[in-house]
Amino acid sequence: MSARKSPLKPVARIVAFLAPFLVGAALAQAAPPGMPELGLPFGNHFAAMKAKLNLNATQDAQYIVAMQSTIKANESMRKARTAATAAAKAELAKADPDFAMLLSLRDDTQVATSVERKAAIAEWVKFTQILSGEQKAMIKSQLLDRVSRADDMREKFRQRHGG
Repeated sequence: MSARKSPLKPVARIVAFLAPFLVGAALAQAAPPGMPELGLPFGNHFAAMKAKLNLNATQDAQYIVAMQSTIKANESMRKARTAATAAAKAELAKADPDFAMLLSLRDDTQVATSVERKAAIAEWVKFTQILSGEQKAMIKSQLLDRVSRADDMREKFRQRHGG
C-alpha cells in the first residue's frame, strides 16, 4: 500500500498553528480595562466630561473655543517635535555632532510652542470661570481621581523597578 499524501494535512497544520492566534485576537480587548481606546487621546475624555457637565450655551461656546485652541497647540507641538527629531537625527549623522545644540533642542522646542500652549491654557481658564459651583466640583473630583491614579502608577513603578 502506498502512502498517499493528503492535501488537507498541510492546511490542517497551518490552521492548528494559527488557531491560538486567531482566537486570542478575537478575544483580546482593544484597550485594557479602564483605559481609553487607542488613537483617541484627550478628545474622548473631554467629550465624556462635557456630557456630564450639562453645559449651557455660553459655556458650550467657550468649551468649543478652548478645545479648538488645545487642538491647535497640540498640532503645533507635534510639528515642533517632528522638526526637532529630524534636526537631532541630522546632527547625529554628522561625524562631529554639536552636542550643545542637541542638549538645548528640547528647551528650544518648548519655547517655540509656548505661545499656543499659553493661549490654550488661557481659554480653559476662561471656561472654568463661567462654570457653576457644582460643575467645578465635578471637574475637581475628576482631576483628583486622575492625580491619585498617576500617583498609584508611579508607586507601582517604583516598587517594580526601584527608585
